[in-house]
Amino acid sequence: MGVHNLPYELRYAKFPETGKAFNVPGVGYLIGWGDDVPADSSTGWAPGALFFHTDGTPPDGVWYQNQGNSSASNFDAINITIV
Repeated sequence: MGVHNLPYELRYAKFPETGKAFNVPGVGYLIGWGDDVPADSSTGWAPGALFFHTDGTPPDGVWYQNQGNSSASNFDAINITIV
């Protein structure tokens, strides 16, 4: 795959129903998605990591951010209000 095809490849990519991506060595995963938000004290998530709760209910139950660290996560809902 050439770099010139990257936008197309990402647009039509098939991702698993649950997963995580962008693992920074020594920091943790930056992004995750799935039906279940990671439990508090889960390991391997970067501070500030985002999790997309795919069966959550807006505005409070869709996006979560890790307020903890890589050895003890604490995902809290991000309230998104569109003005």
